[in-house]
Amino acid sequence: MRRTNRLGHRIVAVSVVAAALWLLLPGPAASAHATLLGSTPPAGYAVPTAPTELTLDFDEPVSITATPLILTGATGPQPALGRAGLSLGGRRLSAPVSGHLADGGYRLHWEVTAEDGDLVSGISTFAVGTAAPIPAGGVVSGDAIDSPLVIVLRWALFSGLFLALGGLAGDVLARRVAREASTDDTEPLPPRPLLLAGATLGTLAAIGLALNQRGLALTASPAGLVLLVEVAGFALAAVLAIVARTLPRITGVASVPLLAVVVAEGMRAHPHADSPVLGTALTIVHLLAAGVWVGALVQVLRVALTWRSRAGWTRLLVYDYARLALVLLALVVATGTAEALIVLPSLVSLVDTFYGLVLLVKIVLVAAVIVLAAAGRRRLGRSRRNRTVHPLGRSARGEVAILTGVLVVTSVLVSVAPARPVSNDLAAPPPVTGVVVPAGTLAGQVTVIATASSGRLVVRMSTPDRDDLGTDNADTPTAGTAPPYQLAASVTANAASQRALTLRGCGAGCFTTPVDWAAGINDVRLSIAAPPWHGGDVDLDIPWPSRADPAVLAQVLTAMHAAARIVVHEAVTSDYDGYPGAESVLPLSGTEFLATEPYGNGGITPVVLATTESGTELGFGFPQGQVVRLFVGADDRILREEYVTPNHLITRTFEYPA
Repeated sequence: MRRTNRLGHRIVAVSVVAAALWLLLPGPAASAHATLLGSTPPAGYAVPTAPTELTLDFDEPVSITATPLILTGATGPQPALGRAGLSLGGRRLSAPVSGHLADGGYRLHWEVTAEDGDLVSGISTFAVGTAAPIPAGGVVSGDAIDSPLVIVLRWALFSGLFLALGGLAGDVLARRVAREASTDDTEPLPPRPLLLAGATLGTLAAIGLALNQRGLALTASPAGLVLLVEVAGFALAAVLAIVARTLPRITGVASVPLLAVVVAEGMRAHPHADSPVLGTALTIVHLLAAGVWVGALVQVLRVALTWRSRAGWTRLLVYDYARLALVLLALVVATGTAEALIVLPSLVSLVDTFYGLVLLVKIVLVAAVIVLAAAGRRRLGRSRRNRTVHPLGRSARGEVAILTGVLVVTSVLVSVAPARPVSNDLAAPPPVTGVVVPAGTLAGQVTVIATASSGRLVVRMSTPDRDDLGTDNADTPTAGTAPPYQLAASVTANAASQRALTLRGCGAGCFTTPVDWAAGINDVRLSIAAPPWHGGDVDLDIPWPSRADPAVLAQVLTAMHAAARIVVHEAVTSDYDGYPGAESVLPLSGTEFLATEPYGNGGITPVVLATTESGTELGFGFPQGQVVRLFVGADDRILREEYVTPNHLITRTFEYPA
């Protein structure tokens, strides 16, 4: 018991050293497998206007090589892309299109490296021209699992780490038994632990993972720094193992660089994304406990083979190991359960996600190991009562075999995309393609500004205590505390059935969704809540397709300047529930009115929303979160204006006295 207690104290000391290394190493990386959240043009949609830029949005920062994007066309020559670049903190990958994309289908092949070093690739398909077919091959796809080579390398890394680290612990147990049980200095010592073999295997695996970065500078990303730490840790442990053959007393020093490897692996594991402190700490403890458990068992079996003629020595060794393994098993189960609770969004994820199914296989294998370990403890008890029974049986060898399988499954698990992305929200609204149709109104006290473009709808909202409109980056601070914006959206076109829209966040008060706009009037219904502010349901008309006309505004300005006298009936409200507010009458000249309007000096191209015999409807969108819709008569004079500005809806009608 005293021997086991002293070893337990060393395990605690090792954990303290690991915690210190965790604090000293570079900042941790995010969880594995960057997830593609959206693209422009939207994947699986046909856009009427050829895009001038292609973008991909990910849930975490990524790194890229020289050619992360390859665009192929269904027909004709392969389109050329300009130099790709990253923005929004590395979460948006974009590349300009060189030349004009002809009508037809396209496949955008992409490949990026996540912050943990995993290569992730996929295909996004779209079409130019509403009549063009969308190519087959996936709407938005990405690798759910790393390549077999990466899985094998990770298995080798874990195996090397466990053989080296756990072998040291098993060697401590065996040498203590040999010292206390031996009466003759000529008695054979236990075989050396597999420190050199494990460290060498780990070094080769870490180098292989580093080479798999495909040209990315290892010092340019947290994942690269983690791999450098692992290569250095394993290599130093291998050197110490060679030196320890001459100076056996320094054998235990090799555990320090191996602890650095444990910490590095903990900093790249999936649980970090959801809980950077707790998740990383749990992974470190989990790896330490599992490594000592597995590696020490292998060393105990090797020693038992050497001591096969000394059943008493083996019995003492197995007894000490069994006591230690019981504590390690409890740590492995407890930390593994806590990690699963952090990573999995719900228990259902165990059966409806690939990550959950792999985790379920690991749980089953660990349960089988527990059964075999219990059988081994019973055999140990019989061996203590009946000295003719060997303390080790088939259950111990079966335990090693299944633990090898656990390592394989673990290598697959860390190579599988997590059950959910790091973030479901885009870092900023996606860029637009083609003509942008602006729309806006008030939903109760919530200002709503929407922009419709080819295959895309973006809705921005703001409450009276904030100014979220016109903010293009989610990292830009705004006044006040962000209210819990809630939005549901649907679209109805040409008396067709209502279709619900799938929304994704794109910043404070921002939501976006791909939309297949129908020709004609698209009625977008928005249900908005932003407690404690009063919201409601609103309808926005999106005429499609619309066209930009730079000449029409000049005609309107000329006609309005020529109006010497107009009467403006104006109603203003900051809480719209169908009543536009009390009306006031303003006598002005056309020039005086234009001096107060954001379009009054020209310099902006309006969107022609509709043209009839009685006049034209124009739309203007401004980056400050303002939308203007003008209803212009056949004589180019304004008949009606709807002006949405933060916290106000202004409705104006115009009279032109003779």
